[in-house]
Amino acid sequence: MDNAEQLLRQFKEGDEHAFEEFVKGLWKPIFQLAYRFTGSSHEAEDLCQETFMKVYQNAKTFRGESKAFTWVYRIASNVCLNWKRKKIPEPAPPDIMPHERHDFLMKLELQEVFNKLSAPERMLVLLSKFYGFSYQEIGDILSISPEKVKSRLHEAKVKLTKELPEFFKKGGGVNGLQESTV
Repeated sequence: MDNAEQLLRQFKEGDEHAFEEFVKGLWKPIFQLAYRFTGSSHEAEDLCQETFMKVYQNAKTFRGESKAFTWVYRIASNVCLNWKRKKIPEPAPPDIMPHERHDFLMKLELQEVFNKLSAPERMLVLLSKFYGFSYQEIGDILSISPEKVKSRLHEAKVKLTKELPEFFKKGGGVNGLQESTV
């Protein structure tokens, strides 16, 4: 990702090819973020395109006060959150149905538990647990203090913890794991 700052700088100086390389380097992680947030590869593709369109339009305003990937994640996070605000709430069906019905139903139930979090809470969990960003990095991405990140992430974990016992009472579990092993 160190190369991202250099490519962005070259693009700001007029090198269009540098922007193509910049997008190639960051497309996959931004797509994964959008996919995990929406549950749909089609929606994730659209959100990636919107994210990089905003990056293209605003590249000249990037001052380098944060890392380029942090800046792009901030834009992507805002694009995802705005998408959620505009979207009628409905659970997104998975793109690919697993071979076994039991696994499919468990994934739907886990997605349902995850969807009970607010959009900002889901983004916090994704950035923290799936991407491993620090509280400081998440704060930079979402424009909030690291202390607020920690507090809001704790609230999200409490909500998930309250919902998970219901999931396990229904016989759920991840690949056969029971509540006592999670």
